[in-house]
Amino acid sequence: MKFTLNWLKEFVDFAGSAEELSKLLTMAGLEVESLASVAEPEGGGQDWLFEIGVTPNRGDCLGLLGIAKEVCALTGAKLRFPAVQASKKDPAIGKRIAIKIEDLDQCARYSARIVDNLTIGPAPAWMRFRLESCGIRAINNIVDATNYVMLETGQPLHAFDLAKLSAKQINVRSAGATGQFTTLDGVERELVHEDLLICDGTTPVALAGVMGGLNSEVSATTQSILLESANFAPATIRRTAKRLALHSEASHRFERGVDPEGTFRALDRAVQLIVDSAGGQASSGSADCYPKKIAAIKITLRQARIAKLLGIAIELKRAETLLRSLGLKTTRQAKQLNVVVPTSRPDLTREIDLIEELARLHGYDNIPTTLPLLRPTGGAMDYRLASERKLRNFFTGAGLVEAINLPFIAEALNELFTGLWQGEPGAVPLVNPLAKEFGAMRRSLLPGLVDNLRVNLAQRTASFHAYHLGKVFRRGADGGTEERLCVGAIMHGPPALHGLRGADQAPLDFLQCKGVVEGLLELFGVQNLVSWRPLASAVLHPGRSAELTLDGAPLGLLGQLHPDVAERLEVPQVYVFELDFEKVHQYAPRRMTMRPLGKFPAIERDFAIVVERDFAARRIIDWIDGLADPLIEFVRVFDQYIGAPIPEGKKSLAYKISYRAEDRTLTDGEVNPLHQSVIDRIGNDFGAQRRS
Repeated sequence: MKFTLNWLKEFVDFAGSAEELSKLLTMAGLEVESLASVAEPEGGGQDWLFEIGVTPNRGDCLGLLGIAKEVCALTGAKLRFPAVQASKKDPAIGKRIAIKIEDLDQCARYSARIVDNLTIGPAPAWMRFRLESCGIRAINNIVDATNYVMLETGQPLHAFDLAKLSAKQINVRSAGATGQFTTLDGVERELVHEDLLICDGTTPVALAGVMGGLNSEVSATTQSILLESANFAPATIRRTAKRLALHSEASHRFERGVDPEGTFRALDRAVQLIVDSAGGQASSGSADCYPKKIAAIKITLRQARIAKLLGIAIELKRAETLLRSLGLKTTRQAKQLNVVVPTSRPDLTREIDLIEELARLHGYDNIPTTLPLLRPTGGAMDYRLASERKLRNFFTGAGLVEAINLPFIAEALNELFTGLWQGEPGAVPLVNPLAKEFGAMRRSLLPGLVDNLRVNLAQRTASFHAYHLGKVFRRGADGGTEERLCVGAIMHGPPALHGLRGADQAPLDFLQCKGVVEGLLELFGVQNLVSWRPLASAVLHPGRSAELTLDGAPLGLLGQLHPDVAERLEVPQVYVFELDFEKVHQYAPRRMTMRPLGKFPAIERDFAIVVERDFAARRIIDWIDGLADPLIEFVRVFDQYIGAPIPEGKKSLAYKISYRAEDRTLTDGEVNPLHQSVIDRIGNDFGAQRRS
C-alpha cells in the first residue's frame, strides 16, 4: 500500500516528521518498506511517499482511511473525512436501474448511483500525481476518480457506461454455463461455473471484483455512468483472480475483506469528485440491494486473560480507551469488557485478537523485559518425541540415512502406492497445487523414496539405504481428511562398510531387509505381538514379500519391488518396507522391564525338519512358545536349505531350543526326553519329517 504524507494529513493531524511516522507505523505492525521524497506538481512543494507492508488479515489498511484510523489510535488525534453530500432515498432511480443479487453467499451488498451529462477528459493534476505516485496509471477523470476513492477508503469502485447497459437491470450471478468473457484489457477469459459475474440482464458486463468488461467500458463518448460500489466474498474473488492470473487493485482488496457498511461513503465521495472534475449532474437517489445485513461481532474480553497472555496488567479503563480509539464499542463490567467489533475489522473475531490490539496500542516498547518463570522440575516426558529419536538412532546404526520429502505426489504414483490404509484409500486432492503434476497428498512414503533413489543413481551411487518418517493422508468416508505417521525405507545395493570389511559383502536379499524390520520391532518391544504372513500385492514381488499384522490389523509390509513396477519406475532391484509408526508407538511399553541373568547354565539342542516349500518357519516358534514349558527358555530358527538331497517342493528348516532351569543345572537325562517329545509332536502336528 502506497500513500503520500500530505494526503494522509487530510484525514488526521500529524505534526511529526515523515521519519517519526515511519517508526510509529512500523512499531504498530504496519511496516514501512520504503520512504522517498517527492515533489508535488503544483508549486513544487515537498511530499513524502510511503510504502507499507500490509498483512493479509488487515484489509482495512489497504485504504488511507484505515491507516489514518491507526494514526489516530496511536497519537490520540481525531479522524476527519472530506465532507461529501450524501445521497438520499429516491424511488425514481428504480425507473432507470434495478439491482438483483442471485447468489447472496458471494455478494452481500450492491450499491449504485448515476451521474449524467459528463465531459470525459483528464483528471486534475493533483489527482494524477497521487495516483501515479501509488503506481496506478491515470486514464481519465471518471476512472481516475474511482481509483482515487479506492485508495482513500479501501472500497473498490467501477464505472459502467450507462448507455451500453441496454437492459438497465444489474444482475449479480454465478457464471454458470457462460463460457467466455472479454475483460477491459481485451483478453477473452475462460470462465468456470463458480466465477461471479455482473450482468446487464443476461449479458455479462464485468467479472465481479476483478475487472470490468470491454463491452461496458467508459470511453471518450460516454455521457452517463452507473457507478458501482459492492461487497463480494473474499474466497470467490481470490479463486477467480488466481485461476485467471488476473491480479488487480480491486481484487487485491476484495480478497482481504472490504467493509460492507462502507459502500455509500465511497460512492458519495466518488460522485463528488466526478462532478467536480467532469461536470455533469448526479442523481439525488441511489440504488442499494442489501438483503441480509452483516451483523457486528461481539466479543467478551477478560482482564485476567489480558494479564496471562501479555504478562503485564492493563486496567480495564485503559483497555477500553485503547479499543475505542480503533472505533470499537465497549461496555465495562466487573472484570471484563463486552466489545462490539465494527464490520470494517473482520480480522477481530476472538478474545486473543483484541489482546493483540492492546499490545500494539500499548506499545511493545512499554512491555518490560523480564526473565521467564522456570519450573524446577523437568516436566512430563514426551513419549512420542522420545520414540522418534529412538527410531532415528536405530536407523543410523543400521546404516540408513534420513530422507525428507514433500507430501505432494503425482496422481499415477498415488494410485500405484496405496499405503497401509484399510478400506478405500481415497486420495486427498490439492485445491492449489505447487505444480500440476503434484495434485494430491501422498498415501504412501514409498514413491518419494523411489524418487530419492533415482536421483542418487543418476549420481552413480552404488548403494542407497534411506528411510523417511512422515505423515500419509487419505480422504475419509465422511469426506474429511485422515492422516497417519508412518516410516518407510528403501534399500539398494550392499550396505556401506568401511575398512577391510568392505572386501566381502553379501548381496542384498529379503532376509537382510526383514532383519532391519525385526530389529526395529524388537527395539520397541512389540516383536512378540506381530504376526507375519505372505502378501499378495501389485507393487511387491509375489515370492519375496510379507505383510505384518498387529492385533489383527495391518501394521506394515516389506519385500522386493515388483519387477514390472521397477521397470516402469526405471529403478533396479530394490527392497522396501513401510510400517505404521503410530501403531508401533501405541503398543510399545512405556516402561523398561528387566529380569536377572540365569544363575545356572543353559543346554541347547538343535533339530532340522523337512516341510513344504511354502511352510512358514514362524509356525514352529509360535507352537513351541504356546507349550509354556518352564524349562524352554527360547527357540529360534537359524537356517533354511533348499536343494539336493531335499525333495523338489520341500525345504529344510533348522531350529535351536535353549533349555534352562532357575533353581538347578539341568542334566541330559532331563533335557533329552523333553527335546525328543517336542520333536515327535512337531512331526505329528505339522506332518514334518525330521532331518538327521
